Amino acid sequence: MIYAITNGLLYVCFSILIGTHLLSLLPEEMRMYIKVKKRILIGVTSAIPILAVIPIIDLVNTISKYRVDNGFTSFIYVIKEIEIGRAWFILLLLSIFHLFILAIRKHIVIYPVIGLFLMLGIVLTQSVVGHAASMASYPGALSHTIHLLAVCFWAGTLFVVSWFANDDTHWKSFVNWFSIMALICLVFVTFTGLFMSFSLTEGTLVSSWRIPYGQALLIKHLLYVALLLFVFINAVLINKKIKKSTNFSPKRWWRAESAIILLIFSVTGFMSEQEPPLDIEKMVNSGDSSILFRTFASVNIGDTVLFSPDFISIFFIFLSVVFLFSTLFVFWIQEKVISTLLMSGLAIFSLYVGLMSSVTVF
Repeated sequence: MIYAITNGLLYVCFSILIGTHLLSLLPEEMRMYIKVKKRILIGVTSAIPILAVIPIIDLVNTISKYRVDNGFTSFIYVIKEIEIGRAWFILLLLSIFHLFILAIRKHIVIYPVIGLFLMLGIVLTQSVVGHAASMASYPGALSHTIHLLAVCFWAGTLFVVSWFANDDTHWKSFVNWFSIMALICLVFVTFTGLFMSFSLTEGTLVSSWRIPYGQALLIKHLLYVALLLFVFINAVLINKKIKKSTNFSPKRWWRAESAIILLIFSVTGFMSEQEPPLDIEKMVNSGDSSILFRTFASVNIGDTVLFSPDFISIFFIFLSVVFLFSTLFVFWIQEKVISTLLMSGLAIFSLYVGLMSSVTVF
C-alpha cells in the first residue's frame, strides 16, 4: 500500500511541474491567471527524489541481509551497480538542477523551456526502470515514456488550472486549445496503455484477474471509463451549460476530473511494484492470488478461467450503463459534483461486479 501512495504522489509531482511549465509558456489571453507559489514548486521538486527513493531503500534492506557491509555501503552498491539505483541517482541530479532553475527563474526568460526539458529527463529516467522497459525492451520504454508524458501534460494542466487559477477569465480560450491537447493525449494514453497491458500480460486479461496486478489493471481500466465520462462532461456539456448561464464556473468539474486521475495514479503506483502476470499459473499456485478475485468471482482460484456472461452479469453490466447515463443526468439537472461522482462510482462498481460475475471455468 505504501507504494500506491508514494508512486501516486510521484506522478502528481511530475504532472504539477509539467503543467506549470507548459502554462507559463502561453500568453495570458490563452489561460486564466495562475499563481503557483515558488515554495510549492520547490516542495514538489524536492519530493520527487524522496518519493522515488522508497523502492531503493526496500532493495537496500533486502541486499543488506546477504552482505556483511553496513546499510550505507549497500546503498552505494545499489546506486553504482543496479539499474534502478543508477536511475534514481540521475533523477536526483535532475531534481537538483530543477531546484536551481526555480531559484533563478526570474532571471531566465526561457525558464519554462528548461524546466520542461528537465522534466522530460526525469520522466524518461523513471520510465526506463518500469515494467514495460524490463519486459518489452526499447518499445516498452518508449511506450511507457509516451504514456507518462501524455498523462502528465493532460493531468498537469488540469491540476494547475483547477486548483491554482485565481479567476475564471479567459477560460473559453483556454478550453479551446486544452480540449484539443487533451484529446491528443487521450489517444496516446489509450494506445500506449493497451500496448503495455498486452505486453505485460501472459494469456488473456481475464486470466490475469486472478492475481493482484491483473485486478489493479482491471480497476484502472474501469476508472478510465469514469474519466472518459468526465472528459465528455468537461469538453462538451460544459460549453452547452455556459450558453445558458454565463456565471457557470467549470473549475469544480475540472477538480472532479482531477480527483479521478488521482485514483488512477494510486492504482498505477500500486501496479508498479507488483509482479506482472508473465507466469500466471505459477503465481497462483505459489499463493500470490487476489483477495478481490476470491471475493467476487464464483470460481476456484486455481481453475483455468474464461469470460462468459450470464443473466446476473448482464444485469449488472446493464445497471452500470444506467448509472453512467444517470451521471450525465445529475450533472445536467442538479449540477452537483458529489452526486455526479457518486453516480459514476456506482457505475464503475456495477460494471466491476458484472465482469467478475462473467468469469467461469474453462
